Amino acid sequence: MSATTEQVFIEALSLPVRERASLVRKLLVSLEKEEGSADIEAAWKQEASERCAAVDAGEISERDADMVLRDAYPPAVNKI
Repeated sequence: MSATTEQVFIEALSLPVRERASLVRKLLVSLEKEEGSADIEAAWKQEASERCAAVDAGEISERDADMVLRDAYPPAVNKI
């Protein structure tokens, strides 16, 4: 990380929570614009088509998002 980047990071940490969240959203949007290449879009379309075909063929099954998230982020057993 460059000295300038580190300084911006330190200054961002001093912002109130809502302003930091707004800054994060703006930074993420700026990344999405750069990542939107035609190759990436084509790859995601291919992936989606393959997944749909696999579901239709019975090769994989669907799961509700809440179940997936519950499995991915189980509640902490012992909160500190």
